[in-house]
Amino acid sequence: MNLEDLKNQAEHLQSRYEKTRPHERLKLRPAVQRTLRNFASMDHPLPPRLRQIGQRLDDEAYDDMFENMPV
Repeated sequence: MNLEDLKNQAEHLQSRYEKTRPHERLKLRPAVQRTLRNFASMDHPLPPRLRQIGQRLDDEAYDDMFENMPV
């Protein structure tokens, strides 16, 4: 995969994230993580917006893990 393909994939994921309902966004997390890893492995700077989306999805997954935990 070349840099142009990665950029297109990042733009596509950003668009999908914005169009996806909030409760369904976690389904995008594996694809976002994979794309971020591909950028890093090719030693290219991470797109800031995709990095923010990745962090937000990580936070949501973390919150979701503890949401139903008894206190």
